[in-house]
Amino acid sequence: MATVLKFLDEVKNKSFKEEPLTEGDIIVGSLFSYASFEITDEYKKYKLNEKTCKVSHFNKPEILDKMSKNYLVPKEFKKFLEPVLGFKRYKNLQIGYIKNYFEKNDPMQFFTFTIFTNNYNVIFFRGTDLSLLGWQENFNMVLEDSIPSWDAALNYVKEIASLNDRPIVIAGHSKGGNLAYYAYFNLPKEIKDRVFKVYNLDGPAFFKEEFKVDEEEFGKKVFKFVAEDDIVGILFERTNAYIPIDTKKRGVNAHDLLNWKFSKESGYRLLKRKKDITLTAKTFQITQNIWLNKLSKSEMKDLIDFIVSIATCNQMQDLLALKFDIIKARKVYLDEISNYDTDKKENLKRISKDLVKTFFTVLLHINDYNYDGTRKSE
Repeated sequence: MATVLKFLDEVKNKSFKEEPLTEGDIIVGSLFSYASFEITDEYKKYKLNEKTCKVSHFNKPEILDKMSKNYLVPKEFKKFLEPVLGFKRYKNLQIGYIKNYFEKNDPMQFFTFTIFTNNYNVIFFRGTDLSLLGWQENFNMVLEDSIPSWDAALNYVKEIASLNDRPIVIAGHSKGGNLAYYAYFNLPKEIKDRVFKVYNLDGPAFFKEEFKVDEEEFGKKVFKFVAEDDIVGILFERTNAYIPIDTKKRGVNAHDLLNWKFSKESGYRLLKRKKDITLTAKTFQITQNIWLNKLSKSEMKDLIDFIVSIATCNQMQDLLALKFDIIKARKVYLDEISNYDTDKKENLKRISKDLVKTFFTVLLHINDYNYDGTRKSE
């Protein structure tokens, strides 16, 4: 199947002058954003928080192991990363201005860098990593009017814009896609006009409706891609302002950029489009819009606190620990339910039952609903 590895094989010996920036490069850069540059000696050596160095400086076996270890599937990520760092197309590019913020008091997990080509400043925002802290900040997107990463993303684009006069490309995967959108929508006009393209790769929309894609920009300057059978990119999404993408795996694994397919017709330069998301994904999109609109802010907080408590009560620091401890996790779940007071426990049960009921109601009458959860007859 033609994934990002096929794209790389096609362009590996071509410079950006020979082969201009394309969607495939955006996928490559967004995958790069998950490499743990910040834990390498090179990060300190080249002062990459405020300077740049060549991508090829990271092309060493011991560094590759470090940079791959925090990806969900380290071995698969290393297969992608190892050749890329030595390819003619990328090895001499300058990478830098890495910002890495990890705050516990006001939950924040934020990572970004810029790749400088001769023609563009290409900004990449990392998505949520495996840390529970990152997921807590994601949940706060529902509860709070603002999250720290939004402000950090906006300020970062302004900083990069001040370095030179090149056009800017902004991209990110998962939460990183949400940050790319937020930064672009909130930029002052003089910087916004310099933005060449914006890519939101399977990133959730905004729970509040202040930020909407301009119909004239969508598909031309502003792009949102969602995996056809995934739930992340359609979270809080009230429209169909997205482009469904074919993937070699379904469900949770469809969210992984390593599984996104490329189009043969485009010479493997562009992602392979689909006409629509799957019935299951569309049902979920409509269901969560109906369901979330029913919940009060206090009910949302109780639900989120409950989810986080399952993972944190054993002092687990990341989601991987929870994943590999299924038996203990089940016990944790039951213990947490039993510790809740009667009213809260009954409320949580009611909320979860309502979600299931709503899902099947929508599934059976999918053509009666708009994407935002309203009925077409209303």
